[in-house]
Amino acid sequence: MLRGTVINHGPLNNHGVVNFRNLSPFGPNETVIGASIGHTENDGRGEAKSQDRWGVSNTRHFHTRQGIGNVGVVFSYSGAEADGAWDTERLRYNDFYGAIGWKGINSDLTFSVTHFRQRDNYDEANIEGEEGDGPGNAEAKFFSIGHAKSFENPGANYNTYNADVTKLQLVHNYYVDDTTTITSRVYGFDHRRDRYQNFEGEDPSDPGDGLSAEIDGDDVFVPEGVMLGRLRTYRQLGAEMRAEFADRPFIGGLRQDIQVGIRYEYNDFTNKNFFGRQGQILEDGDETGTVVFDTDTDANAFSTFLQSTIHVTNTFNVTPGLRLDHYRVSRLTRASTEEEGEGEEEDVGDCGPLDPFLDPVDGECVVIEGFDGTRRTDSFDTTAVSPGISFAYTGFFKSTIYGGYHRGLTPHVLREANAGFPPEDEIGDNFQIGLRSTAIRGVTFDIAAFHHNIENFQVKGAGTDAAGNNVYHTLDRVHINGFEVYGRVDSRPFTGGPLNLFFEGNYTLSDAKIKKGTLFECEEPNDAEDCQADPSLLEVESVGGNRVPEVYKHFAHLTVGVEHRWGWDASVSWTYRGNFYTDEVNTPYGGDEEGEDGLVPDVWLLSARANMKLGDTGASLFIAGDNLLDKLYIADREDGIKAGQGRTVWGGFKYKF
Repeated sequence: MLRGTVINHGPLNNHGVVNFRNLSPFGPNETVIGASIGHTENDGRGEAKSQDRWGVSNTRHFHTRQGIGNVGVVFSYSGAEADGAWDTERLRYNDFYGAIGWKGINSDLTFSVTHFRQRDNYDEANIEGEEGDGPGNAEAKFFSIGHAKSFENPGANYNTYNADVTKLQLVHNYYVDDTTTITSRVYGFDHRRDRYQNFEGEDPSDPGDGLSAEIDGDDVFVPEGVMLGRLRTYRQLGAEMRAEFADRPFIGGLRQDIQVGIRYEYNDFTNKNFFGRQGQILEDGDETGTVVFDTDTDANAFSTFLQSTIHVTNTFNVTPGLRLDHYRVSRLTRASTEEEGEGEEEDVGDCGPLDPFLDPVDGECVVIEGFDGTRRTDSFDTTAVSPGISFAYTGFFKSTIYGGYHRGLTPHVLREANAGFPPEDEIGDNFQIGLRSTAIRGVTFDIAAFHHNIENFQVKGAGTDAAGNNVYHTLDRVHINGFEVYGRVDSRPFTGGPLNLFFEGNYTLSDAKIKKGTLFECEEPNDAEDCQADPSLLEVESVGGNRVPEVYKHFAHLTVGVEHRWGWDASVSWTYRGNFYTDEVNTPYGGDEEGEDGLVPDVWLLSARANMKLGDTGASLFIAGDNLLDKLYIADREDGIKAGQGRTVWGGFKYKF
C-alpha cells in the first residue's frame, strides 16, 4: 500500500494505491511448500440451525525459484477452499504464476504469466426484512437465524460466482549507466467474472409453469423462481516506458533524481444481465435467456508524469511532480434497465402477458420498469492535470518528518446505462504530514495526519439524479480529516536475554463528513417515468453535515505477544471496527424495514496466533484463530444485512529448502 503523494501511479490515487507483487525470477534458489486446514463456524440459531455441508477448509502453496547462469525461472501455485460468512458460501480458487528472466551486462528481461481461477458458491444478496413489518424487523430476523442463510433463502444454494483472470507481462530494464535506467513494459489481461443468483429469494429448482421473463414495452415481467445471470468481462492492453536519471545537477549546485513516464492503455468492459426460466438452474457457461441489460464500454487512455527529488541538504529533500491523464470513453448500449435489476413485487394477475395461453398461477412476480431496448452510442473524453509535492526531513536522530500534497483523480463508475455522459470525475486535494521514529530505545512509532477535500465523491450504491435517472450517486463535496498511528514496544532492548515481550497497535481516526450533497427522491405516488418527464415532482433533500457512507470513524488493532530466539512466538489481538452508515441520509439502526440502509454497529473481535520453527530444518508450524468468541455481528448492509465471518481457526505448516 503506497500512501501520501502518489504522482507516478494513477489514476485512482486519491487515497493511495495498492501494488500486487509476485516473486521475481532473480534471487537465491529456493523451494517452499505449505498447507493448512481450518474450520469456520457458520451455522444458525434456534429453528434455523443448519448442518455443516462443506467440511474442512484448506489452503495449499508451492513455489520454486531456480537460476542457471544468467537465466532465472520461478513457478508458483496457491489454492484454497474455505467457508464464507453464510452457510451457503464456499469459496475456492487456484492461482498459477510463472516467470522467466534473463540478465545481461546492462539489461534484463522478464516475461511472466498469471492465471487465476475462482469458483464460489456465493451471491451478493443478504438478509432483508419485509416492508410493513415495522422498524427493526430485518435486524431481528438476522439475529434469529445467525449464519444460516439457507433457512431464510434455500434457493441461495444454487448461487455461484465464477471468475477467470489471465495476465501477461513483458518487462525490459536497460541500465544506460550507474545513474540512468530505462524501463519498458507491455502488459494485458482478460478477466471474466460471471455470477448467477436466484431472483427475489425464490427457489429456482421449482419448475412452476416453466415461465420465462418477458418484455412488454418498457416493462419487464419476471415470474417468481427464476435465476439472474450477470456476465462481465474486462480486457486490458497497455504499454509503458519509464526512465530514472539519478544524481543530476539542479540550480544552485543542488542535486536531483528525475523520474519520467508515459503510458498508453486500452480497456474494454462488457456487461450483460439476463433471466432464465422457472426450473432452470443457471450454471457457469450459461449465456442465453431474456436479456434486460447489455452494454459494451471501451476506453483509450494516455498518461504521463514527471517528478524530481531535489536534495536541498543531506537530510532534507523535496519532490515536486506533475501528472496528466487523458482518456476517451465510448459505450454501446443494446438494452438497459436499472443495473441491479430491481423492481416492485405485484400480484401475478397484474404482471402483464407472461403467457396468454396459460391460466393465471398463484404467487407473485416482479415488474421492472424503465426497460429501453434502443441501440445507442455515447462517448466523452476527459483531461486531468494533477500536481503534487512532498518532502522528507531526516535531520533528527533516527527520525523522519514527512508530508505532502497531491491532487487525485478517480474516474466515475459507468455501470449504469442511464448514467449521464460526460460524468463528473472525483477530484481530490489530499494532504498528509507525519513523523516516524526509532529514536527511543525499544520503541517504534509512525503517526500521520491527513486531510482530503474531494469533489463529486462517489458513494456505494445507486441514487437518482435531477432527471430521475438511476446513477451511481455522487456527493458535491466531502471532507475527510483524521490521523493514523502505529506503535510497537519491545522488552528485549531493556532486559536482554532470549525472550521478548511486545505490545503493538495501530489506530485510525477518519472523520468523514459530507460538506455539500443533495438527494432527489420521486414523490409518491409517482414513479420514475413521471419524475423523469416532470422533474418538479422530485423531492430535494440536503445531506450536508451527515457522515459519509461506508466509512467507520474509528479503527484499532491491538496486539500483546511474546517471542523467543529459539524461533517461536505467540500473540493475542483485539480488533475494534467502529460503527458506520450505509446511506447518505444516515438512517438510524433499525430505521429501514428492509435492512439495506442504516447504521452498522461497532464491534470488538478477538484473535490469536502462534508460530514455531522446527530448529534449522527450514520447517515451521502455525495455528491461528479469528473471532474466537464467535460473535455474531453485522458486517455491512449491501443488498441486505451481511454477517461477519464466524469463528475461524487455521493450522498448518511451511517448509523452505
